Amino acid sequence: MRLSIVKMTRLHQWAIIVIVTIVALFGMSSSSTASETKDITIWAYDNWAKAAEKAVEIYQNNNPNSGYIFHVVAMGQDDMVQKVKVALSTGAVDALPDIFYDEDYNYAEYILYYGDMFHDLTPYFDLKKYNPFKTVNVTTDGATYAIPYDAGTGVMFYRTDLIQAAGLTDEDMDSLTWEQFIEIGKKVKQATGVDMIIMCPGGDMEGRIIYQSAGTWFFDANGQENIKNNQAFSDAFATMKSLYQAGIVWDVPGWDDYFAAIANGKAAALVGGSWWAPIISSYPEQSGLWRITQVPRLTGSDVYTNYSNLSGGNWFVIENENSEFASQFAVEMFANNQELADFMANEYYIVPTNRDLVAGLTVLPHPFWGSQDIITTLCQYNENVPSVVYGLNAYEMTYTVGPLVGEYISGKYTLDELLTKIYEAAIMIGGNS
Repeated sequence: MRLSIVKMTRLHQWAIIVIVTIVALFGMSSSSTASETKDITIWAYDNWAKAAEKAVEIYQNNNPNSGYIFHVVAMGQDDMVQKVKVALSTGAVDALPDIFYDEDYNYAEYILYYGDMFHDLTPYFDLKKYNPFKTVNVTTDGATYAIPYDAGTGVMFYRTDLIQAAGLTDEDMDSLTWEQFIEIGKKVKQATGVDMIIMCPGGDMEGRIIYQSAGTWFFDANGQENIKNNQAFSDAFATMKSLYQAGIVWDVPGWDDYFAAIANGKAAALVGGSWWAPIISSYPEQSGLWRITQVPRLTGSDVYTNYSNLSGGNWFVIENENSEFASQFAVEMFANNQELADFMANEYYIVPTNRDLVAGLTVLPHPFWGSQDIITTLCQYNENVPSVVYGLNAYEMTYTVGPLVGEYISGKYTLDELLTKIYEAAIMIGGNS
């Protein structure tokens, strides 16, 4: 009996050892699986950080066992761009995120100087589905290095109540020339005492809208200066001065002053990118008073249009050990996901430039804009935006041209003198003649 008890006890002990060993092995396996999860970091700014957060939410709901942990880092635009450029210039891949969003204007610098640090996205999606003015600024030597996302669709925002006070209708604001716009502005100011348009020549926001509407840019597609003998720039600068000469401009010195002018009803209109829509609609006391229409066009050439773009941006994928998954995730969400496209359009007026997503948009009513469906309107405008290659040094030229135009408007320079100074700046900045 004692022997049986001893045998049973030993058997019991061995059973415990086996069970503990199995549990330990399973624990090690579970621990090993946990350690195999990978981190994906996404950088973005402003409302595009909201897009990244929503993309992660949708992806995790659809793929709860993906094995990836996402980190969305929202930061200021200038801070993010500086961090990206420092990391690229020092070759510090580990200091970069896996995915980041940035403006069209910065694409060329990233890829021409640091192309090897970016993942080639050519095989992942069909670029032909996108608006052409977007695709020319995400490709280099036949390869695609960014996912076109949104546009800064050029529009004129205007106060319909002030237009009506001058005896005009919304139909009167459609497809204007700048000369017609000036005449309307005179009527509005006479009837209401309010200036027609907010402008800040030093920031060159209105200027960039006008340049692209005319199908031109500081440099051509080959990176050569595009100022000399370019009638579009002559017409653009002369038109901006004529607005001031007509006495219908509420001139502002900087960015914050735009906000104050909108809040205090200092002008009837603003010409800018579609990203102004969430800013303007943040003033609920002005609900129902605002509409959008095309930007006015220059006269003097059949290539001048009522359509333009002011920035917009793309999603980039860094070349690293996570590139394959990061590319698949970015394409699945930012290029192809309808739920995300609907969310961003309705919440932040960020409309897709992928025509398939545009066709599938579910648009909710936005009472702030009266009965106007501005989301659909923005998408329609994007079909007509002239394509220009921004190339290198977009901001360097902007920061130079804006103040010079301001001095021309104030009478310091003649038009010919202004054009000469901008030509010289393009040669110095672009390094060509």
